[in-house]
Amino acid sequence: MPGLSSPQGTRRALLAAGASASLGLLGGCASAGAAAPSLLQAPAAQLPGTHQLDLRDPASGRTWRVWVQRPAGPAPATGHPALYVLDGNAAFALAAQLARNSAGRPGDMGAGSAIVVGIGHPGDAVIHPAERQRDYTPPALGRAATPGAGGADILLDFIARELQPRVAQAFATDPERQTISGHSFGGLLVLHALFTRPAQFTRYAATSPSVWWNNAQLQHTAHQFMQAHATAPRPFKAQLQLRVGSLEQAQAAPTAARAAVQAERRMIERTQALADQLHALQWPELRVDMAMQPGLDHGSAMAPGLIDALALAQQPR
Repeated sequence: MPGLSSPQGTRRALLAAGASASLGLLGGCASAGAAAPSLLQAPAAQLPGTHQLDLRDPASGRTWRVWVQRPAGPAPATGHPALYVLDGNAAFALAAQLARNSAGRPGDMGAGSAIVVGIGHPGDAVIHPAERQRDYTPPALGRAATPGAGGADILLDFIARELQPRVAQAFATDPERQTISGHSFGGLLVLHALFTRPAQFTRYAATSPSVWWNNAQLQHTAHQFMQAHATAPRPFKAQLQLRVGSLEQAQAAPTAARAAVQAERRMIERTQALADQLHALQWPELRVDMAMQPGLDHGSAMAPGLIDALALAQQPR
């Protein structure tokens, strides 16, 4: 009838009005008197106390993006602890903010300030799959790195030769509180570092490590590590923190393909077996802390793993 709109027409009018209101919030409302600046025209947000730099490795020619969160307050007598975080594009901002929160707690509630160093890749993507596989996986046994995989030692050499000296030059660091943290492929790199160069860091935090990589060759690397250091004295003092989500080896996966992947990777089983092997050594130079994260799958385990990694980095000597 004339003068009445259809239900579909009324719905379209309401949607159009809502869209106009939303655009007004983002673009400024002309009828509000003096025009407010658009949210999209406001300055980009920055995390206080952070620096970002793309560093080229003279030895390999590769470039990594590096972020640094300055510590808050004066250094303790032994120097600041340093936490090196892999997958910096995805994890650095969270780790840096956690460190700021910790340092900002009042009185004796604070855990002291830590230096947080993110290591990632140039670009704005959260995850760089090809570069992660290239940089975080160890070379196949008896073989050199390829352009697409096996570059773990290249990255670890860069950290040792270029990055750690730069951080030590810029800040008063504690050589006995040097932590490296990684998730998934990053966790695999953390374990490779422990087993092949246990003195480069003093604390190792591996969350959901990809111990299944290349037919679980990390087990062979771990065995070589145990044999090489079977007798004391051992030239290192290290702490290993292992974390894995309780849903990473669920019996009922949403798809058959995912169930097959979980069965092949056997994340919980392999990680627990590795922890048990290292516990059984009873070496005073190696402390192992293994914990299950209840209700978490592979992806969601990353953030709680970072919280635990920061706590590990801040632990007193």
